[in-house]
Amino acid sequence: MKEELLTIAESAVKLAEKLGASQAEAYVGQSKSFSIEAENSAIRNAEEKRDAGIGIRTVIGKKIGFAFVTTLAKKDIEEAVTRSVKLAKASIADPDFISLPSCESSYPIVKGLYDTNIAELSSEATADMIIRVIDASKQSLEGYGYAIFAGVQSSSGMNAVVNSLGISFSESRTFILLYSSPVVKETDDQTQSYDFQITRDLSEIDPEHVGRSAAELTLSLLGPKTIEGGDMPVIFAPLGAGTVLGRGFAGAVSAEEVQKGRSYISDALGDSIASENVEIIDDALRAAGLGSRSFDAEGYPSQHTAIVEGGVLKGLLHNSYTANKDQVQNTGNASRPSYSGLPSIAPSNFILSPGRGTLDDLVSEIDRGVLCRNTADTPNMTTGDLSAMLYEGFYIENGELKHPLKNTLVGINMRNLLQRVNMVGGDTKVTLSMISPSFVVETATVTSG
Repeated sequence: MKEELLTIAESAVKLAEKLGASQAEAYVGQSKSFSIEAENSAIRNAEEKRDAGIGIRTVIGKKIGFAFVTTLAKKDIEEAVTRSVKLAKASIADPDFISLPSCESSYPIVKGLYDTNIAELSSEATADMIIRVIDASKQSLEGYGYAIFAGVQSSSGMNAVVNSLGISFSESRTFILLYSSPVVKETDDQTQSYDFQITRDLSEIDPEHVGRSAAELTLSLLGPKTIEGGDMPVIFAPLGAGTVLGRGFAGAVSAEEVQKGRSYISDALGDSIASENVEIIDDALRAAGLGSRSFDAEGYPSQHTAIVEGGVLKGLLHNSYTANKDQVQNTGNASRPSYSGLPSIAPSNFILSPGRGTLDDLVSEIDRGVLCRNTADTPNMTTGDLSAMLYEGFYIENGELKHPLKNTLVGINMRNLLQRVNMVGGDTKVTLSMISPSFVVETATVTSG
């Protein structure tokens, strides 16, 4: 299959050149995914999807065209190539475009990206995971009124990138996600939480742990209260950190956002933007990482990139376009959701380096503050202002969690948040593209009520 996809891509590139493209790129993707959703012990939905297609980017001078098809049939691909070239000829020249990427170095070997056990996972084995995770949640919820939503999603696929400047590579990857999300009702109080595992290694999946943890988290949110607001310490647990840093800061260090003046850290490269406790890297070479890969969405070799060292902003995330524009090294962070889109920029594995101690250890150091386990809010990317509603939050007093919070908001500018990180824990958790421990912000404005 690997050679077949490369051959398809190479043929598309050659046809584009024959039709007048000065440069061309073909991105081919083929995948299979399977998901099951259940409520209590009943299967609500089971679905298998297969997808295959190719995206063609063509360049004529500084003019770019793009077309894609959701098939790998020769005739359809030829039509897509022809359409892409026509679009390039008709488009407006981009003065900042220099070239598609080329590669003179070897590709890294990244371990743990593909697990045959996930690719060959049977529907029976998947259903068994669902039953186990639900049963584990039920055991922890005995005596309460509840409903349990759970699910498994698994995917295996291969993609190939070929361009006219010598890039030609393909790679296979798998992943699996298991989650449990109980809803608990007690008198007039109803709450919901969840826990999950997402990994490229099937042997790491532990349904009993996920089920118990999801139930315990849900029960811990019963009886929420408001508090007297003010300026106080805030602990961001890994899930909250994944939103605030994994989306709110990773997006700000995209070179595209910086070049367009849409980032709150524009013109800050080389400056101290965070406390010395903050060390952040983007590491696409991490073994079995969810964002790991040997090459990015343009076929450029992946790498380890320092973002923040000792509080200093050391680097940005680049694809070929932004790297050429700034005349710097490409960091290999081109990203696209599939063959149907053009490359943008995204982190691979965005990692906050761990410190020491558990979440309980961090809580024990706080006289009065709040814990943000989860929030859905990200900062304004231009100003950096963050108003984060605590979707799951807790009040801390005298080093202990006292009760869950309701209607409570944390307000702070991201530049201040980064500067005020005074403790970083060692309780690292993977949350999609972010890998982070808990961390403490010395002070932020908390409003509640």
